[in-house]
Amino acid sequence: MRIALTRDPAQSGPLEAGLRAAGLQVQFLPLTEQRLPADTTELTTALDRLGRGDFSWLLLTSGNTVRALRRMGWDGTVPEGVRIGVVGPGTARVLAEVPGASATEPWMPAAEQSAAGIIQEMPVPAPGEATTVLLPQSAQARAELREGLTALGWEVTAVSAYETDCLVTEGRLEPGDSPRRLLPVPDPAELLDLDQLAADLRRDRLTGVDAVVLLVTSSSAADALADLGVPERMRLLAIGRPTAKTLTRRGIPARVLREPSADAVLAALGR
Repeated sequence: MRIALTRDPAQSGPLEAGLRAAGLQVQFLPLTEQRLPADTTELTTALDRLGRGDFSWLLLTSGNTVRALRRMGWDGTVPEGVRIGVVGPGTARVLAEVPGASATEPWMPAAEQSAAGIIQEMPVPAPGEATTVLLPQSAQARAELREGLTALGWEVTAVSAYETDCLVTEGRLEPGDSPRRLLPVPDPAELLDLDQLAADLRRDRLTGVDAVVLLVTSSSAADALADLGVPERMRLLAIGRPTAKTLTRRGIPARVLREPSADAVLAALGR
């Protein structure tokens, strides 16, 4: 069985490794491209302030955020007393790859690794404690986390660290090659070739090609998939409730995984 993920090969981790260990052929179908903002002035200013100790927390909500900060020259260090929080293990793994990242484990929510989980578990600032939080995010990030932290008493500076651009144009998937791209250009051998898949299906619709399972990894990818159109004989699984909600809103049924793990995928596939 083939399984493809709507993200870049450079973003692969334990999920993909677990699927390969289970005997599945893993490919990728990037539908979006993450890029530095065209104007990085705001981000540069925020990083300068971080280095001066103007913030008590740095909250990192995705691996792409870490990659963007690194592209902007951040070496992974923060002044003494500044805490780093991450949304989950995937972000922590990318953070650990930054050469100057502290050896101390970053804080992360234990129960639900999402914006909602951060809001539920982020400690309320104590009287007299510094309350400033730097929150670099996608330009398309919802206001949920910023507003939730503000309601807890934190003073949040939210800045755009990167933007996500759709690679689907007029129903066709185009290659991404922006010089502001955060990730290296993928090896074509790792990508699911939709044209070849369609040709194989035309040649032998009944027996020639196994169905492909597509893991939709984000809401932006879900919107891009809806713009592209779901390829024939493709079964969808959504990573996260927001992704599943976007697919539903766009009229595409998909089963949501209980967690982003190989075990959850295999359970959903009845294996």
